[in-house]
Amino acid sequence: MEKQASFRGNGVSKDFINRFKSSDFYREIYLKHKDEIIIGIRNGYINLYYNCDNIAKIECKPYSLKGTLSSYYTEGVSGKEVSLTAPELVRLYEQVKKQSNVRNTQEKKAQSRLVIGNNNNPASRWFCIDVEYTKPAQKARFDIIAISKERPHKVALIEVKYGADSLGRKCGVREHIKDFYSFFVENSFDKLKSELISIIQCLQELDVGLPLELQHLKEEDISSVPEFYIVVLNNKSESRGSTPKQTVSGYLFQDGRWGSKKQSSLITKEGDYFAIINHDKSFPLTFLFSESTLPNLGIVDILDDDSYTKEVISL
Repeated sequence: MEKQASFRGNGVSKDFINRFKSSDFYREIYLKHKDEIIIGIRNGYINLYYNCDNIAKIECKPYSLKGTLSSYYTEGVSGKEVSLTAPELVRLYEQVKKQSNVRNTQEKKAQSRLVIGNNNNPASRWFCIDVEYTKPAQKARFDIIAISKERPHKVALIEVKYGADSLGRKCGVREHIKDFYSFFVENSFDKLKSELISIIQCLQELDVGLPLELQHLKEEDISSVPEFYIVVLNNKSESRGSTPKQTVSGYLFQDGRWGSKKQSSLITKEGDYFAIINHDKSFPLTFLFSESTLPNLGIVDILDDDSYTKEVISL
């Protein structure tokens, strides 16, 4: 996730969009690499993502567009920000990609492949409109936001996990469920809706392949309650250990479901899944487990792919 809050607000201006589309940030980076670049709409700026790494925060200056990125991508050492013109980023693009590729960020790479694979699939019922959404004050941290093409337009808030090692650490599955539930009970979705409309309008103007069903969308067209998903990839056991699905169960449930081999002490200390959500029957959470792995996930339908085993959690 991005370290700072990614406030969307009213997105970016029409003038900014026109200047961006006339620049090499758009023509040489995005259009020529649509199979690996994702555009993120922010409040007053645009991000370009490769492997879901932010490789350019593009701002509209009085006389030019500038892209800011971490010096890690240009110099191999983090610690400062580097400002580049569009031609400079084009020249360094392969180096930036190389630096991103060597990072041990399997989840982010999988996240990127899920979004691009889904959005290139016209048969998918969903379209991904944002990645790396972060608003700490609202407990809003979503790897992916997708919206259904059919009315009523449902919004899916998605967290991606890759392998068993991603499930128990500080940003593990329990913490994400806590954040999901806080977002749900605090009615933060009402605030998010207007941002989603702004994002969709900007994406339409940027010609990113927004489906016809989502063009000219209004807030009242969006369902009143979001859906929450945790997608767990690389669902394979390692060294005769548990599968990630079994590990998830051990962190959340006391009943040994899904063939869980052991139970986390966190359940005794903090409570199980049902305690986390205050036994709220209205909270909609679905797990999707897949054995698919990088580099070629092969998943082209972000929530309905045939490779998934689906588990809807209910009281």
